[in-house]
Amino acid sequence: MTGTEKDSPSPDTDRLARLSIQTLALLGGLAGVLIAAFHLLASQMGWSSISLGGWGLLYQMGGTVFLLLAVAGTAGAALYRNSPKKAGLLLLFCGLLGFPVGYLAWLDQGGFLGWAAWIPAGVLLTAAGILALVTPRTLRIRLLGQEGDSPEREPIEQALFIGTILASIGVMTVIFLFSGLLINAAEESLKDDAARDQEDFAQAETAASMGRWDRSVQAYDRILSRNQSNQEAQEKRAYALEKLGEEDGSGQKQETQRLS
Repeated sequence: MTGTEKDSPSPDTDRLARLSIQTLALLGGLAGVLIAAFHLLASQMGWSSISLGGWGLLYQMGGTVFLLLAVAGTAGAALYRNSPKKAGLLLLFCGLLGFPVGYLAWLDQGGFLGWAAWIPAGVLLTAAGILALVTPRTLRIRLLGQEGDSPEREPIEQALFIGTILASIGVMTVIFLFSGLLINAAEESLKDDAARDQEDFAQAETAASMGRWDRSVQAYDRILSRNQSNQEAQEKRAYALEKLGEEDGSGQKQETQRLS
């Protein structure tokens, strides 16, 4: 075997590694399809309001992009056998791009929710892409101290290899979660009172459309806590209190008195 062949071994020399990468890519693609289907079906069925907010054009566009990324990620699994580097770049691109797409799709209701929605697919696709680019051989030799060209491996070596991949997935999940929280916190810190008022008005209207007048009142309270002279918030809060008082049940009437 020449030096060139040693530097660029066929991915089939390590069947476990190849199957690991392709499995991660396929699972990531499947998760992406499910996430995309949730967004697209929700928008097509006209779910104008749910507990997290209304579905609009951004959600539909986000679902479409999620679907494209999921399909491309699945294609990366098939591409890996013939072109590991290209497959790795494709998988990495699909995994990472979904996070800002999700954030923008959910921007009106809190971008972190969309960021977090892509985590199952994004982490799996990103892990597959990184492993394909780093190459399983490098991982075995430099990190695990295993012989990279050995066709047969002991069960302990296989378990250690799989364990390293699973641990990496866990670490990446935590990293992406905290990254989303930091981005969301940075965005919140840059908002002025007008932007916060707009968000609270939207949340109040969503709550009202669901019949949750108590939450609607709380949203108007947040607006008035920033600007007590906001006439629109005062009028809508009064209307929400009136609707809340019309609800049956002593518990809801007590809530009306408390919010007043």
